[in-house]
Formats: sequence, C-alpha cells, structure tokens
Amino acid sequence: MRSQIKISPRTFSKQKSSSKILKILKYVSLLLLVIFFSHVLISAMYPSSRSKFDSMSDCHSDSGTPSWIFTNKHGEVINNTIETSRTDTFISKIRDSVNFLPHIDLSSSTSDTSGIWAFFNEQGESIENGKSSKGKALISRLRDSVASIPHGDISTSSASSDSSSDDTTASEATLDQSGEEARNSDDAEMKRLMSRLRDSVTFLPLKDLRYADTAMEGNTWFMSSLNDTYEENEAEYLYFPSKKSNGRLLCINASVGRVGTKNSYALAWPESLPESAKLMKGLTFISYTYYDYANLWHGLSAFAPFVGWSMKHGCAKPTRWSIFQQGSPQTKTEAWLQNIMQGSFGDIPIENFRESGDKPYCFEKALVMRHDLGRMALKKKHKVYKQIRCNARSFCGLNPEGKGQDLNEKGVPNIRLTLLMRRGTRAFKDPVAVMEIFRKECVKIEGCVLKVAQSDDLSFCDQVELLTYTDILASPHGAQLTNMIFMDKNSTVMEFYPKGWLKFAGLGQYCYQWLAMEAGMEHPEAWRETLDKLDCPTPQDKYRCWQFYKYGKVGHNETYFSEWARTILNKVKLRKKESSIELDTCTC
Repeated sequence: MRSQIKISPRTFSKQKSSSKILKILKYVSLLLLVIFFSHVLISAMYPSSRSKFDSMSDCHSDSGTPSWIFTNKHGEVINNTIETSRTDTFISKIRDSVNFLPHIDLSSSTSDTSGIWAFFNEQGESIENGKSSKGKALISRLRDSVASIPHGDISTSSASSDSSSDDTTASEATLDQSGEEARNSDDAEMKRLMSRLRDSVTFLPLKDLRYADTAMEGNTWFMSSLNDTYEENEAEYLYFPSKKSNGRLLCINASVGRVGTKNSYALAWPESLPESAKLMKGLTFISYTYYDYANLWHGLSAFAPFVGWSMKHGCAKPTRWSIFQQGSPQTKTEAWLQNIMQGSFGDIPIENFRESGDKPYCFEKALVMRHDLGRMALKKKHKVYKQIRCNARSFCGLNPEGKGQDLNEKGVPNIRLTLLMRRGTRAFKDPVAVMEIFRKECVKIEGCVLKVAQSDDLSFCDQVELLTYTDILASPHGAQLTNMIFMDKNSTVMEFYPKGWLKFAGLGQYCYQWLAMEAGMEHPEAWRETLDKLDCPTPQDKYRCWQFYKYGKVGHNETYFSEWARTILNKVKLRKKESSIELDTCTC
C-alpha cells in the first residue's frame, strides 16, 4: 500500500512562486548575455561608431542656431574653432545653398498635383516611396552640400595620429615637405568645396503652375520663389547680384523654348557657376509679361519700369534684353516697341538663348521686372513717360522739348486736333461722316487745325511727329491710341467704342484711360455706341457674344459728336490762353 504525502495548499503556493522567479532570472540572464555579446561584436566591427553618433546628437546649440560638427574619414571630430577663412567662406556658402522646393513636380502640366513627397528617418536617410527618381537625385545632392566637411586648420592636417612627431630635431627638408603637402591638401580641399558649390546649384521651373490661377492677382508664376525689392515710389524689381541674393548671380536655362514649365532658373555664386554655364557680361534687362509683347499697350507697360529704374541709377543702359512671356523667351517685339526701346537705350540686342544648347546662361548683372509699373507712384509714372517721350522725339530728330509756344500768323495759339483713323476691326462705319462732323466744329474755333491720318500708313517717326504736334487726339479704341504718350503733358484724348463693349469687354477696355492718367494726359470720357438689344447669334453664351462684338465697327451720333467736340475744343482753347507751355526736359 502506497504511502501518501499530503502537501498543504500554502506550501504548494510557495513552491510555485519560487519556480516563476527562477524562470524570470533565467530570461534576464540570457538577455544580458545577448546585449553583452552584441556590444562586443559591434565594437569590433565599428570602432568609431560612438564618435559618429555623438557628433550627430549635438545638431542644435542651446541658442537654437545649428551647431555644425565635422568629422574626418575615421569618424574623429575635427576642431572647428580654428579660423580658416577660405574654408569657412565656402562652407558657409554650401550651407546657404540648401533650397526648399515645392512638393509638386512642376516640369510638366500633367504632373500629379497631389505632390511627390520625400520622407526621412531620424538619421536623415531617405525612405523609399518609389515615385520620383529626380527628387531622390536632387535630395542626394542637397545632402552632399551639407556633408561632413573638414572645418579645421587644413594646413595642420599632416599632424595626424599616425604621422605626428614630437621630434624637435626634424630636418629643414622634412619641414618643407610637410608644408608642400599642406598646400596641396589645401588646394585639393578648395577644389572639393568648389565642386560641391557647383553641385548645390538647383534649377527651378521658370513657370510655376501652382500660381496658374492667380498669375494676375498679385502672385507671379515667373521665378515664383524669389521676392521683389520694394523702394518708395518705384516699381518692384529683382536685381542680381545683391545682398538679397547673397551675392549670387541669376542663371537661366531657356533651351526648351516655348515650354515655360521646362525652362528653369537658379542662383549661383560667381566662383562656382555650373560647369556648362555661359557667363553673360554686362547688365541684362529681363522683362516678363503675362500677355504678348506684340500688343503695344502691354509691351509698353512691360518696358516702362526699366526706364524708371535707369533714371534712378545714373541712366544705366543694358548690354542686352531678355524678354519672357509666361516663362517662354521671345525673340522679337513689334517694330513700334523696338523703336521705343532703341530710342531710350540704343540698339540693344534681344537674347534668344538659341546658341546655348542645353546649357544655362548666367548673367554678370541682371535686372528683372515682373509686374509692369506695379507700385510705382503716379508722379514717377509721369516722369517715366516724359522720359520715353523725350527719347522718342530725339530718336526721330525732333525737338525733345515738344512744340513749345505754337501760334498762328495772328499770334493766336494753335489748337491741333488729330483724327487718327484705323482700318478693319473697330474702325468707324462711316469715316467720311465722322470727319465732316469734326471739320465743322473745328472751323468754328479760331486757331483750330484739323489733321486726319490712317495709323497704318505712318512710320514710327511719322507717328511721333504727328502726335508731338497734337493737342486733341480723337480715335477709336485700339493700339494706335498708345501713340498718345508722344503728346505734350495735359493734352486731351477722345476715345470711341463699338456697341457691346461696355457689357462684355471687362476691365481691359479701360487700358487707354489708365495710360492717359499715367502719362499725364486728359481722358475726360469716352463714347460708346448704344446696345439697344442683344443681337449676337448666341445670346446665351457670353463668351461668343463678346467675340461677336469685339471685332465690330464703331457707329456715330452726329449730335453727340458735335457737342462733345465743341466742348473739348473750347476747353483746350481756354487752357492754352491761360497757362504757359510745360516743356519736356530729358533726365537721361
């Protein structure tokens, strides 16, 4: 018969607890052994890992300013308190070269607008997202520009642990050899730093599609990452090199031509331009407009701010022009605008970028205007257009001061009324009837002289001369009205519109009223043919209705035209009797 041992419940509980404790101690011992052997193994394989991680941990100083730690190839921290002015300068520029880019690939209008994102871990290593090889290559270059750069006294680099010597009896030949090695090391380091500066030049698209919907609302999609310089009463501008650009030059690659999103720009230091870049000597005027330089008003508005800047900076003249429309380089302008440019600055070529191939152009000095007259004050605008008028008259061999005291044989001031006609769209439906109305009113005013001219039949200098000797300009809405800038200040403009313009044309229909105000002319009102009923073929389609009326011709109202002409003629007669002639004087 088997003996039975009875164990009390209390004794069994104690034994169970002891067994659990033994198991825990066993696992803890195993874990400690694993950690110990792992540490030994890592130390044997990576003896310098500690110094590397220590250097990475001190990425910011107490003041919040980045504290840069530099290591040599052995992972040893290099003393960065020793002053090396040349190296420090290059390192500072490399740090400044880091650019933050938009998360959207703007090189193609069909790009994913949700953006291509790059992600990093705590060590700054890229986490692959399999989307943008270009972005990864660019990020790699940016990392290279802030890599571990020796920041010590390079001239003492030969005193490393494996070559240093305390032997005070070293021969002069040994010292000379050490000095030569130091100089070679210094030259090699400069070349390496220069190479990194070149690699850090980052080209961005000239035309930034993020601002496609707001290009006319204060933002510009041309060189969108750059902020303008603002000066009181002046148009905003960009200038390179300058303090704002940190001494860097503007570089442009416009080899793609008409595709603005594939043309690009960058900033680079003069001593580290891209290897393939072509340096353009002298001052380059770079103009941008959202519209077309073939339109006289838009072209003049884009050109005028350069005259204002030149007047303020000692009548500076450019070596070349570079003109862009929505990121695409233009090779020519209308002949009228070309003559305006030539009269103001001489025969200056327009850069076409065709000889560059796929190479960027870097400009020794560059002035960029992106907002037309922008924030320029009205008084400064008057001075700018006076200068343009003065230059154009000189260019055409006329007295730059204008017609002066203009009297007839009786000593009565002449009142010169010019009816400037046009052919085709927005021409008068019955030009003979309109001419007769103005002739009848002119003969009633002593000293009135009427001239009728077709704008298409006149050369540039013919237009300048005609308008120089004009007090009242009457003409339908159109590009020929831009010639008003050649009249003396305080002259008068009478403008005529076809029917439908007031309803459908939008703000653009007031452009010549704006120009008259900026040039110091009087534009008291305009006549608009009455739109009694909507007679366009598709009245439900506003855009098509606008196209129908846009190219219409101008009717006339004999009663209204007669009264209006009579009022203006008497007003100008009184002004010329009571006020002295204000002569135009050229600043430049």
